Amino acid sequence: MKMPNYMSSVILAVITLFAVSNLHATDSSWNAESKSYKVYLGAVSANLLKKKPYLIDRDKALHGGIGKQGSASKHIMVSVFRKGDHERVLDATVIGEIKHKKLIGGAKIRKPLEKMVTSGAITYGNFFNMTEKGVYKISIEIFESDKNGSEEVVFIQKN
Repeated sequence: MKMPNYMSSVILAVITLFAVSNLHATDSSWNAESKSYKVYLGAVSANLLKKKPYLIDRDKALHGGIGKQGSASKHIMVSVFRKGDHERVLDATVIGEIKHKKLIGGAKIRKPLEKMVTSGAITYGNFFNMTEKGVYKISIEIFESDKNGSEEVVFIQKN
């Protein structure tokens, strides 16, 4: 039985989409830029944190507590710098969103990245449950009180 022409075009488009997706998935980056910011990303399994970073306000456990994190939990952390003078951004509201890059039905988690001190420097971080293997899109949205709106950077990482 011969396949209709439109079906072979659909199949070719799907194969091309998967090839491009897999090619892009290997492009893991640890820094990204927006109009005003340069952002550096760190990601580590929560169970590997030995020297515990602490929150600026110190009145609560780090992101709800390291001991409460499952084996698939990752500590996502970013350092944010202004592009012009390379000054570290110390007082922003930073939101992280992690989405598994499935073709259909990828899970999405969105939460604030809390201001913390790591090795004497201010960074922003939180725990994210990344249970599935594969490619994740990590979006970081930065708000500063003296600016209108926000700016976003995006990272693609493989778990």
